[in-house]
Formats: sequence, C-alpha cells, structure tokens
Amino acid sequence: MPKRKLRIVRRTNNIPVLGVCEFCNMQFPAHQPLSGPSEAQAAIQQQFNAHKCEREDVNQAAARIVSESTE
Repeated sequence: MPKRKLRIVRRTNNIPVLGVCEFCNMQFPAHQPLSGPSEAQAAIQQQFNAHKCEREDVNQAAARIVSESTE
C-alpha cells in the first residue's frame, strides 16, 4: 500500500486553510479563527493523522467530481 501524504492545497494570507490526503483525497479544513500559520498547520495535521484512508475507486471518484462541479 502506498504511503499517504498530506498536501496543503489552499492558503489565505500565507496561512494554510485546506489540506488533502494524496492517497484517498479526503479534505481537511483549518477551522477559523486561527491565530497563525503554525496553529492552522497543526489543526490540519491533527485531522490528517486521525483519519483512516478509504481509497475510492475510479467510478466513485468520477461521480463525486461530477456532483461537486454541478453544485
């Protein structure tokens, strides 16, 4: 099984606000208000460490992407 990896995909004023697991695509938002970049990074990292990867198959991913884009 490939190792999972956290990637920060969105920043606001150089503060991380959204992370994604590169293995299962689960998203981890930094909830507001945060006092700074280190607190936001820690909040995202904590959510990432606590999650269990459940990788979706290609058909599920395609359906999810289509439904998200039509909202």
